[in-house]
Amino acid sequence: MMILDQQIPLRGNLKASFKRYAVLWWLLVFSQLLDSYSTVLFMQLDGISHEANFIIRWLANNLGLVTGVVLGKSFQFVVAVVFSALSLKYSRAILILLTGLNGLAAIHNFSYL
Repeated sequence: MMILDQQIPLRGNLKASFKRYAVLWWLLVFSQLLDSYSTVLFMQLDGISHEANFIIRWLANNLGLVTGVVLGKSFQFVVAVVFSALSLKYSRAILILLTGLNGLAAIHNFSYL
């Protein structure tokens, strides 16, 4: 794909990212599952209105608690895939950032239980 007169091998970048950073991809999935679980528990006890992420809050209000949380986390995974496809150079940083944010969110959610 051509972006700003630069040829970007989207598939090649994504395959290389999956291969080079397989552990980080698995950690991202694990952290998303943990964050999703803790978010559902937190919102069941405290209410949807107390969710800090406005996208997750909106999705949970309009689509249901579990569906909204799962869809919101799916969007996050798509973002990781897209950015990793666009830039192999920054793929590792993106994966670490998202995994860290999920971990912090899960810790925050579990602290309320």
